[in-house]
Amino acid sequence: MAKNTKQELSAALLTQLRTTPVDKITIKSIVTACDLTRQTFYNHFSDIYELVEWTAKQATAESLQNVADYDNWQQGFCNVMTAIKENRYLVQNTYESAYRDLLEKYIYTVLYQYIIAVVERQAAGMRVAQKHKDFIAHFYSLAFIALIFEWVKDGMREDPADIVEQTGVLVQGDFQKALQNYAE
Repeated sequence: MAKNTKQELSAALLTQLRTTPVDKITIKSIVTACDLTRQTFYNHFSDIYELVEWTAKQATAESLQNVADYDNWQQGFCNVMTAIKENRYLVQNTYESAYRDLLEKYIYTVLYQYIIAVVERQAAGMRVAQKHKDFIAHFYSLAFIALIFEWVKDGMREDPADIVEQTGVLVQGDFQKALQNYAE
């Protein structure tokens, strides 16, 4: 029941985001659309931004399953960009709001968790300090988020597969090379 209520609130949010920036959406308008009470909302979320984050997590969780290795990192990155494009109203309206930093933080967290898993698999059998693996994941997370936000700012016109392919040319072999340079 709780997950269905969360999904219902999320669906109402997405509907409103088609016409309204996230910082103009109210809890009252969401619960009214769902025929729920404010208390029901607060039983699941502390505020609108927690609902936005939950909605974004649901949209990206499946996109990264089974692709956290070097051979599949491009597919995972493409899946994230495709999920963003499929939820363009959520992303664009949050991006254009006063809460862009929350969106950036969330996408960074998703990308970092994904990239650190790729780095850890690439580092198997090597003696590399965790701080170096963390730095590699941090560096690539920032690079990928910059690409994503530039793409969002430009209206998501370019095909995610083209961006990922271009990125793949630049990144080819870099994780392994960086790890070897840091190996003890």
